[in-house]
Parts: sequence; C-alpha cells; structure tokens
Amino acid sequence: MFRIFIVALLVLTGAALPAIAAEVAVQDSQPQETAAFARLLEKLKQHPEIQSYASRAESSQHYSEGELGLPDPMLFVEQQNYPIGSSTSQAQEMTSIGFKQEIPAFGTRGAKSEKIQAEAHKTKLSEDYAFAAMKAKLIAVLADWRAIREQEKLLDEQESLFASERTSIKGRISADQTGVSQLSMSKADSTDVRLMRADLEEKKHGVMDMVTNMVGETPYVEPPPVTLAAWDNNPNSTYPVKIAAEDITMAHKEVDMRDAEFGPHFEVQAGYGRMNNGDNAGTVMVGLSIPLWESESQRPKLEGAKAALHSSELDQDTVRRDTAERLSHLRAMIDISAQKIALLETKDADLGASAKALTCEYEAGKASLAMILKARRDVLSSRISLAQERARHVALIADFNHYIIGDPL
Repeated sequence: MFRIFIVALLVLTGAALPAIAAEVAVQDSQPQETAAFARLLEKLKQHPEIQSYASRAESSQHYSEGELGLPDPMLFVEQQNYPIGSSTSQAQEMTSIGFKQEIPAFGTRGAKSEKIQAEAHKTKLSEDYAFAAMKAKLIAVLADWRAIREQEKLLDEQESLFASERTSIKGRISADQTGVSQLSMSKADSTDVRLMRADLEEKKHGVMDMVTNMVGETPYVEPPPVTLAAWDNNPNSTYPVKIAAEDITMAHKEVDMRDAEFGPHFEVQAGYGRMNNGDNAGTVMVGLSIPLWESESQRPKLEGAKAALHSSELDQDTVRRDTAERLSHLRAMIDISAQKIALLETKDADLGASAKALTCEYEAGKASLAMILKARRDVLSSRISLAQERARHVALIADFNHYIIGDPL
C-alpha cells in the first residue's frame, strides 16, 4: 500500500511538470499584445528624459531662425554744435533724428543658423536614441518579469516535490527503513527553494520599480517578440555614429562662421534735421570695418575652429570603433545565448525522459524514491535556467537593436 501511495503521489507531482512546460511554450507562442505594449510606448514618450530632448530640439530650432535676423537698429536724436557760453555758430546748429543699422559680415548669420540647425538635428537624434534605449530596457524588464512568474510556478513545484519527499521519508522512518538524518537533510535542501523565492521577490520589486519609473504605472504586459535587426557591419548606420557626425557638421559651420568674419562689417546711418537758420538737412553715413587686428583676433579663432573640427572627426572615429566592437560582441553573445537555450531545451527533454523512466523503474522495484525525486527536481532546475536564459536572450536582442537606426521593433 505504501508503494502504491508513493507512485500515485509521484504521478500527481510529475503531471504538473509537462503542464508548466506547456504553459511556458504557450506564453512564448502568444502573439504580441500590440495594444497594451503600444500604450506603454506612448507613456514612455512622456518620460521627462525624452521630453527634455524634444524641448531642447525645439529651442535650438527657434535659435536657428533668430540668427538669420539683423541686429536691432538704433534710433537716435542728435544735437549738433550746441553752444556753450558765447558762440558765433548758432546758424550752424542743428537738431536731427535718425537711425543706425549694423550689418554683420556676409555669411556669418547663415553659418551661425546652420550650426544651430545641426545642433537641433543632433538633439533630435539623441532623443530618438534615448527613446530606443528606454524601449530596449522596457522590453528587457518585461522579459525578466515573465521569467520571474515562470520561476515562481516552478519553485511551487519544487516545494511540492520536497513535501512528497518528506512524506516518503516519514513513512520509511515509521517502517524503520531509514533514519531521521534523511528528513533533516531534505528540510535543509528545501531551504534553498525558499532562498530562491526570496531572491525572486527582491528581483520582482526591482523590476516593478523600473517599470513604474519608465511608464508611471506597474502593469503586467507580455514582452513583444523581438527580431534581431539586420546590420551590415557598418557602424555608420547606428545612432552613436550619426550623433557624432552632427558634431562634425557643427564644427564645419563654426569654421565657415570664423572664415566669414574676415569679411567687412558694415554700418549704415541716416538722419534728418533742421538747422537754426530754418534750413532742412539730412545725413547719410556708411561705415566699413578694417581688419587691422585680424592676426590677433580672427586668425586665432579660425585656427581654433579648424582644430576643433579635426578633434570632432577623431571623436567620431573613436565612436565608430567602439560601436562596432560593442555590436560585434552583442551579436556573439546573442548567438551563444541561442545555443544555450537549445542545449537547455535538450537537457530538459532528456531529464524529463529520465524522470519518466525512473518512475517506471521504481514501480518495478528497480529504483529508489530518492532517485526519482532528484530527477524531477533536476527537471525543474533546468527549466528555471531555461526561463532565465530566454529572458537574457530577449534583453540582448533588444540591446543590440537599440543602436540601429530604424530597428524592426
């Protein structure tokens, strides 16, 4: 009767293992919750970090338009030859009103405007890159959350197996077939399950806090299926390199602006007045700057701008190399992770087959109960590792994709 009871208990606990695996498989095959995930992405766009980039881009665009305008003209009132003490020039005295307009060197305003436009474009690229990074993080967090839920169910089964083992040991102790030490050892081993559950609880709180930080709420949404973005090994199609290219564009415009400053600055002044003898009079003046001090002012600034341009080109080359290295490493990690998943799936199938075979052998009196329970615990441990690796695989793909402009997700 005792053996029949144990076999029935093993059948009940063992039946849950394929059920959990089937549930995991169903979750992995479910279509993307498009509406729910799209809603999270819309909330993600409202994150202060993303909105800050948008505001800075708008600010730069307004500044760019403002650089095309001329300086404000100056209105003046002038009193010429105002007599002090005795004067014989009262007939030449004149009161006039007029304006003065400064005209910067041709090309400087356009260069300044284009430089700020490049800055606005860089800020927009930075906004897109920041959003792609946060989206990748959100996908990774949701994948972790799904893995945590799967692991919690698997740990429930682990605890059930340990409970079955303790029931068996107590029965064998009553039958004087084993000692109390085995029961103590089983209780000690089951403590590891509770420790793992505590670790999962801690990780779940961290995951929920990250989701709340990003979207302002803590909904459970299935992570979307991710596809590795196509990449031709050319880092120029990535966000970091494109952003660095805008620094080069800005440096070019700075050189253009410094070069244009060698041209003359103009000043136009006109006035109208009336002399004390009743005559009307008008004045027109055109001023032109003379580059007497260009070697002390304009020339050093131009050379500095050229040096900054060369520096920005070197910076982009550094970013290009670093990005290529990062993406190459990520792609290798993704391939290795896929291999691990395949190996874990094979291991899971083999362990499952072993557990079934041991159950049959136990029924025939050829295997011990401890061997069966260990085999089933090994199955659950393997599936916990599989859930963790699947979440890691999703996170690696999302991380890879966020570097690529126009990634598929």
